[in-house]
Amino acid sequence: MTLARSSVLLPAAIILLAASCTPYKPEPERDVIYVPTPPAVVERMLQMADVRADDILYDLGSGDGRIVIRAAQERGARGTGVEIDPQLIAESKRNAAAAGVADKVRFIEADLFTVDFHDATVVALYLGRSLNIRLRDRILKELAPGTRIVSHAFDMGDWQPDEKAVVEDREVFSWIVPADAAGKWRWTEPAGRGRAPAELELRQTYQRIAGALRLDAEPQPIREGTLSGERITFSVARTVDGEPHVARYDGRVVGDTIRGTVDTGAGPRPWLAERMRQNAAAPRTER
Repeated sequence: MTLARSSVLLPAAIILLAASCTPYKPEPERDVIYVPTPPAVVERMLQMADVRADDILYDLGSGDGRIVIRAAQERGARGTGVEIDPQLIAESKRNAAAAGVADKVRFIEADLFTVDFHDATVVALYLGRSLNIRLRDRILKELAPGTRIVSHAFDMGDWQPDEKAVVEDREVFSWIVPADAAGKWRWTEPAGRGRAPAELELRQTYQRIAGALRLDAEPQPIREGTLSGERITFSVARTVDGEPHVARYDGRVVGDTIRGTVDTGAGPRPWLAERMRQNAAAPRTER
């Protein structure tokens, strides 16, 4: 009897022992509690980010996937939802299949502070102000100028939004990642009866720029300076052939070059500036 009882209990003991040796997998630790974004707010976010069919949208903390799914459904964009909760990822995949956009979106289980999203043209957030600020440096360093950022409810600290809206008593913020325009730039321009080197010194705080232009005279402060993605515009009071003029500059900052036009009232002409670097070669002239 004892032997028979032991033979019955032994498999059960082995099962219990095996269960006790199974590694414990803790639930994922979330930085924020998942709260769904209302449909009207989702729509406004997509509008403010100007999401188009050629965009690649990343939703960092994507929840049930509603933002990337709607972007794919209504605007034809491709999207990636980044989420730490596997149950929400499973729900997102079901929702994408039901919406008929499973071929346009994907959902990955990852830490939003380490996931690679450098190819994004749009980034959506609903995280919290402190988390937005933690992501801010990555956004500015890793994303191409012109990438649009949109956030439900929370701002980016001292990076002021390019646009702000209120939908159903909820705030929505948007930004455009600016190019790096800070530093000194040189080119040559007509001055009097000849040509003179022009030197522009720019100070930049996110998309805000200030500075001064020197052209064969005392530096003149730039006015109406704007920086939106790669595009830079400003104006400067100048004297041309003894007459006062307002020169209006418009160009695109690409690496260490600004290429565009300048208009002093006689129509636009090409403008090409190069950033001054230590031991850099002499700047090119306008073409």
